[in-house]
Amino acid sequence: MESMTGYSHEEGLTDQFSYLISLKSLNSKYLEMNVHLPRVLKDREEEIEDTLKSAFGRGKIELLVDFFDWTETKKIKIDFPLLKKYHSELTAINKKLKIKSDVNLEILLGMEGVVRKEWSILSPRARKEVMRAINDAVRTAKAMRRKEGASIAVDLSLSLDEISKGLTEIIALTQDIPAKAFARLKEAIESISGGKVPDERILAEVAILADRIDINEEKVRLKDHIAKFRSIMKEHGQIGKRLDFLAQEMFREINTIASKSGDSRVAHLVVEMKNHVDKIREHCRNVV
Repeated sequence: MESMTGYSHEEGLTDQFSYLISLKSLNSKYLEMNVHLPRVLKDREEEIEDTLKSAFGRGKIELLVDFFDWTETKKIKIDFPLLKKYHSELTAINKKLKIKSDVNLEILLGMEGVVRKEWSILSPRARKEVMRAINDAVRTAKAMRRKEGASIAVDLSLSLDEISKGLTEIIALTQDIPAKAFARLKEAIESISGGKVPDERILAEVAILADRIDINEEKVRLKDHIAKFRSIMKEHGQIGKRLDFLAQEMFREINTIASKSGDSRVAHLVVEMKNHVDKIREHCRNVV
């Protein structure tokens, strides 16, 4: 079992720059990816996204890669034709406005597009180091998700144990429902009719009543859902949605048991069982 919550952090130094890589994983219905890369690494974006897709089947994944403290100065290129054009235009303005002032070189160099810094090119060694660090960040986040998933599995098992325990108690409390219903109905009819109604008629009425209050099917289905839930927990891959569906089915069966039984002791047990189903569903929303 794997959680959708994970985090990793990598930082280091290449022959060209220092780097910082952070990867965060949160829960989501689907796989969402937000990848933020420096411009010089944009050509590897598709490869990096494929790595994330294969590693994380589900969740909101945010990857940030940042380069800083470059050890080499970026090359500067001056656009002389554009510089001359700016100079010509500013000189013409001075003449037209009769301003006696030379055009300042500092102003010209500050004009848009005159000075351009060329983009750095990653060395093979630096590129290899960064890609290795990204893969390390993915492995670390995956390990954290698996560790969190193991913790969730423990909590899920405890809640399932409590639901099973409640079901066992409900079975014990409800096994003599037909006999009690017969006794209550017989007593009520006899008090009204003076004991003239035959047991066969009473049994027929009890059979109709018992059919309405019988919870054997709900007990069996709830047991099956619990067993199936435990089985799916041992599987690999994306199981969160399936577990959440089973939890919904468990909640439905427990609700029906409560409405049919009409026993206050059963009602109290049902409240606790529902609380545990709620805990299970909350965990399932964070399971891959």
